[in-house]
Amino acid sequence: MKRRNLAVVVVLVLGIGGTLGVAQWRQAAPPVAAATDRTDNPGTARGNPGVPEAWRNDPRVRAYRDRLAFQRDARLFARQAAGLDPAERARRAGRLASAIDHYERAGELSAGETLMLRIGLIRADDGDEATQVRRITDLVERYRAHARARNAAFLQAQRNDPAFNDYKHREARIVREVMAMTRIPGGLPRDTYLRQRLQQERQLAYADTH
Repeated sequence: MKRRNLAVVVVLVLGIGGTLGVAQWRQAAPPVAAATDRTDNPGTARGNPGVPEAWRNDPRVRAYRDRLAFQRDARLFARQAAGLDPAERARRAGRLASAIDHYERAGELSAGETLMLRIGLIRADDGDEATQVRRITDLVERYRAHARARNAAFLQAQRNDPAFNDYKHREARIVREVMAMTRIPGGLPRDTYLRQRLQQERQLAYADTH
């Protein structure tokens, strides 16, 4: 099967919201992370004396450093996979797959990011291209099904939310009022004034729920 078939599958993936780079993390680095990174250089006896030991042992810092290590492992594997023997390739792919599972469950990877990382593992496999295309196609469809289910659940929750329904009623009232006006305040175009009113209403609705 020609390589362009695999490329077509990857292009389809992008419609779900993936990213071509190594995953960008949602959780920001703890303020002390950069400082603690400098303390782990084996060439320094005790690291930066200005960084308290408690910071280095902070679970948030350790978690952040674990994520950095995962990113490095993912990049290295992508570069080195072709030259690894099958046993080592399978071992490292399995370790990365477990890490991807962990970060996906923790909500620290989006569905698109997770999908692209999993596709990278499939591409690194030594199976033939037809098998890769089939596995990637199955994976994409599975994530699409999950996305449809999540979207349906979100819409159902909105329909059952009295505050959201009240907002939609106010929104419809504003549209009727603005469309019925014979003079628009400030001499603004009607659509500009309508956007401003709707934006104000959204901000009020957001403030009421937070």
